[in-house]
Amino acid sequence: MKYFAIIIALTLSLFAINVSANTSVTIDGTVVSSTSIVQDVIREVPEQSCSITEVPVYGNAKGTAADAIAGAIIGGVLGNQVGKGDGKDAATIFGAIIGAKAGEESASKKQIIGYKQAEQCETRYVRRLVTTVVGYSTTVSIALGDGFDDFTPTFRTNRQYSIGSAVPVRMTLSLD
Repeated sequence: MKYFAIIIALTLSLFAINVSANTSVTIDGTVVSSTSIVQDVIREVPEQSCSITEVPVYGNAKGTAADAIAGAIIGGVLGNQVGKGDGKDAATIFGAIIGAKAGEESASKKQIIGYKQAEQCETRYVRRLVTTVVGYSTTVSIALGDGFDDFTPTFRTNRQYSIGSAVPVRMTLSLD
């Protein structure tokens, strides 16, 4: 009964003050229903695909005796070009030693020593039609008092209310 009296008082105050005035009141209502409003939208959705592939296994390979011999020959020839007289023999030997070491080390590089299977995955974004909740249609029952039917407005909300919960409903009365 008190809500009905408030509504009547608001209506009368509109006539008494100004015919085009707006007056608002907040009344508690009880949630009768709250259902999802859905809409289909196109979204970029991640999609992962994986496969088993052969990948190389790297290791250090040692230089062979042939690499060392080739390096010694080249180093000896270069050392022989540098030296003069008795120093020529020493330069040739020194060049051969350095060349052998350089030949062995130049052949010592990382190289593929085998293969193994490994899972490789990639993520792509694809366009998909996705059903999304965009709001809720909520119906509230407002008791007007003895002898009057309950007022049950339905409106759109951004959150879902539990049935039976109390929610404030702001009502605005206006005359144009």
